[in-house]
Amino acid sequence: MRSFGDWLQPYPTKTGKGGNSGDTSKELITTAYFAHSSLLVSKMAGILGHSKDEKEYYDLHKNISGVFRNTFFDKNGKVKNGKETQTSYLLAIYFDLLKPETKIKAQKHLLKEIEKANNHLGTGFLGTPILPKVLDEMGEIDLMYKILFKETYPSWFYSINQGATTMWERWNSYSKAEGYNAESMNSLNHYAYGAIGQWMYERIAGIAPLTPGYKKIRIAPVPNDILSSASASVNTPYGEASSSWKMDNETFTLDVVIPPNTTAEITVPYATPKNTLINGSTINKYSNIKSLSADKESIKIVAEPGTYKIQTKL
Repeated sequence: MRSFGDWLQPYPTKTGKGGNSGDTSKELITTAYFAHSSLLVSKMAGILGHSKDEKEYYDLHKNISGVFRNTFFDKNGKVKNGKETQTSYLLAIYFDLLKPETKIKAQKHLLKEIEKANNHLGTGFLGTPILPKVLDEMGEIDLMYKILFKETYPSWFYSINQGATTMWERWNSYSKAEGYNAESMNSLNHYAYGAIGQWMYERIAGIAPLTPGYKKIRIAPVPNDILSSASASVNTPYGEASSSWKMDNETFTLDVVIPPNTTAEITVPYATPKNTLINGSTINKYSNIKSLSADKESIKIVAEPGTYKIQTKL
């Protein structure tokens, strides 16, 4: 079977060109994508009003998912009929192909694989884009921060420390000690691993669409002690939406710009309604801001278009 597999996974079992496809079972990969593609077609058919096709492809999805579970995972959520890899667990979890109780066990195996790699990623072109999404779903955002800011191979900062100003095709396309990777296929301008950018925008800066086209916007940064500040902006069809936060002098400050003709749900970490100021005033002073909810760790507000400086004590 011809398949690129989890292309350019670090530390493959095979060396040279034979290792380019990684160690994740190609049968596992193709079955996972077959199941996921069937579900997508079912959803599209439903949107178009083709109820017969919707059911047919949903049934196909369920059947393939069952085959996937029985063929590639045991009752303890561990990979069988193939090598355990981070990507094998990521695909099963991200495409929701396991029973709930097995999925929880598979998540634990994924964490063990990451731990065995000393909190480094072990993913290629397929696994890398979904790694942050799965860890997010698992509530392991702090772990994703650790992986992102690793500076030794394989990692994003490894290439930066070797002088990279673009995204490389390989995790080790070049090193100051050894020069360029000896493999002839070695692009220095290759987007695949840049998929981490989505997570950086949506979780570090906290900007994401709540509805298609950013008519409703979510601003919900998730700070971490690794960073003292972060900022990003997105050019939406309605104008620029931006989020910028910093932690300084025991104060968390979040600067937000919401473009015209939109609304935003803003989640402010560390905040309570009593200790939060917006543009220097308490929340109840603003008619264009409504408080949605609050817990011990954050408050959520709905804001109309405008520029807001939100401050709360750490």
